[in-house]
Amino acid sequence: MRGVVTPIFGLLAVAAIALGLLNATVWQPSRTITADAKVTGTRYIVTDPDVLGLVDDRVTITADGGSGTVCVAIASSKDATGWLAGHPYTRLTGLSDWTTLSTERASAGTGQSGSQSDSGDSGDSGDEDVAFADSDMWRSVQCGDGSTEIKATSSAVTDVALVDLGEGGDSADVSFTWTRKTLPDYSTPMYFLGGLLVVLAILTASVFAMPPHKRRKRVVESDPIPAREEEVSIAEAFTGSLNAIKPSFTPKSSGRPRRRHAVGSDTSSSIPVVRIEGESGTGTQPVVVDPSSRNLVADAGASATPAPTTPEPQPEPVDDSATSVISQDELQAYFARLAREVGEESTSGDDNGDDGKGKE
Repeated sequence: MRGVVTPIFGLLAVAAIALGLLNATVWQPSRTITADAKVTGTRYIVTDPDVLGLVDDRVTITADGGSGTVCVAIASSKDATGWLAGHPYTRLTGLSDWTTLSTERASAGTGQSGSQSDSGDSGDSGDEDVAFADSDMWRSVQCGDGSTEIKATSSAVTDVALVDLGEGGDSADVSFTWTRKTLPDYSTPMYFLGGLLVVLAILTASVFAMPPHKRRKRVVESDPIPAREEEVSIAEAFTGSLNAIKPSFTPKSSGRPRRRHAVGSDTSSSIPVVRIEGESGTGTQPVVVDPSSRNLVADAGASATPAPTTPEPQPEPVDDSATSVISQDELQAYFARLAREVGEESTSGDDNGDDGKGKE
């Protein structure tokens, strides 16, 4: 498909550009337009309103009558109608083509009285009382022997040109020449059409020739959707708050006094016994060591050789006051106190036994 459509668009683009060049050079419209007409059988020739400005607002009128005096006047359509009352004349109605003026024969008017009532400024019959060249009804007038020429400007849509061929004149060659200030531009639309066809040829040879799935993929990759921030739900926020508060409610060791072991009881199965020298000088006594008051994990960590490990994220600090490490001095003081208490209990027990024997 690409091998058929692309060449067609290319050929059309070349043709449009070529036509634009021809319209700008060889086929460019002429700046000067000249149209003429051959009139016979009437003395007067008059143009219709708007004929003077058919091509441009400036026109050159040439009238060639062959012999006699020929005059051309520029006047309003009302004054020209008043002058022509009672006389046959020929109308120039426009352009039949770019080089020919169209004509139409008109019969005589209503007569002299009618012309006086219509014109207002004419007074008596124009051609009997006042010469054509001397009438004040014209805006401009030009006369000559055999032929004449006048340049006119179409200042109003009602302006007309009136030609008088004189006494005995009934044929003339009238021509109008316009020089256009601006020419119609036919080349620019062709250039625009050629450029549009070139763009279509490029698109059909590239983008439109790709498979549809590749075009869709390219569009998706070229326009990524921005990532949206994840929203935390209420349940997740509540669970995280509970996890943060939970370490502060860690149960501590009970405050109830522990049961003291009687003297001579066997505690080797559950509690280790350490013998130390008491402060009271009574000799060595067995001392009970409470494992719950020691942080065995901390002791093991202190005695172990640190190994190089990768850093890990540290957990939140936990209240470990219940399992804090006891120093050596505190441990010795605790054992000394415990030994005194055990010694005092043993002494009180022996005294009670001796009193009972004496009574017996």
